[in-house]
Amino acid sequence: MLWLGLAVGLVGLAILILHAESASSPRAAMVRAASVLFALLAIGCAFRLVAGLPIIEASELGIAIWFHGPYRRPFFAPWSRVHDIVLTRVGRGNALGIELIEDELFRIPEFRNQSCAPVRDAARAILAWSSRAIGGDPREWVELLQKMKSVYGEPQPLAKNPASKNGAPGAER
Repeated sequence: MLWLGLAVGLVGLAILILHAESASSPRAAMVRAASVLFALLAIGCAFRLVAGLPIIEASELGIAIWFHGPYRRPFFAPWSRVHDIVLTRVGRGNALGIELIEDELFRIPEFRNQSCAPVRDAARAILAWSSRAIGGDPREWVELLQKMKSVYGEPQPLAKNPASKNGAPGAER
């Protein structure tokens, strides 16, 4: 879709430039306004193609996944709902696989098939992204996300103070 927007913007701008009228013409202001709109469309689409906005973002709270593009609300999965992060296969290549714990209260939303959309039900994962979709090496992504899950995923038990009876600090009295 972005490639189409870029092409429309560039073609429209080229047509308006080639058929430009003199500055004194009454239609010149309309042609300039249309040229600016086509230029903005082309620049915006080119930026989004080059910038490669994220489709997966991880934080200490969990994983945010943009199924419907970077400008819409992401689907958020807390670390407690992430069962596993694995290296799987999609087609002939490696892929980042995420297995989520689903139930009546927590479901993966429906999403349309896009180049950035994950593959459903890949081997050992509910969702999987190829290296092209995530813009990087799936092995590195798996390693990074596994580290984040191990740090932020499960709450650590509180260490008990050996001097106290109930483990609470300051309870030595």
